[in-house]
Amino acid sequence: MLTAIDRLAKGTIAVMHEVALLRTEVSALRKANKGLSKRRKAKKTRVRLRGSLTVQEAQDLLDQKAIGEQLVQETRQNSGGAGGSRTKIRYCGVCGKPGYNARTCKEAAESSDSSISDSVIVIS
Repeated sequence: MLTAIDRLAKGTIAVMHEVALLRTEVSALRKANKGLSKRRKAKKTRVRLRGSLTVQEAQDLLDQKAIGEQLVQETRQNSGGAGGSRTKIRYCGVCGKPGYNARTCKEAAESSDSSISDSVIVIS
């Protein structure tokens, strides 16, 4: 009986610890998300309030956007995986030739046309 209570207490402590860690992680993520939202909102508000941008301001905004896109692309490349951008050559499932699939295969269409003409349909 006492060991069961000890196990229950140990499990409860482990769950409480995990909840505490998750709460701090959620809090940190919310702060980061709030900071990003403020930056995005500030950019949009600035454009709306002033009406037009100077060439330098527009160039700065484009540079910031390019840097962000570059970071996203680098993180995708560093994450590994199958390459993503490389496409595999597709082959037909009927004849095995590259460049088209079974739905658009000429040989499959010819064979299905000949099988239709060879068959007789009797309606009674």
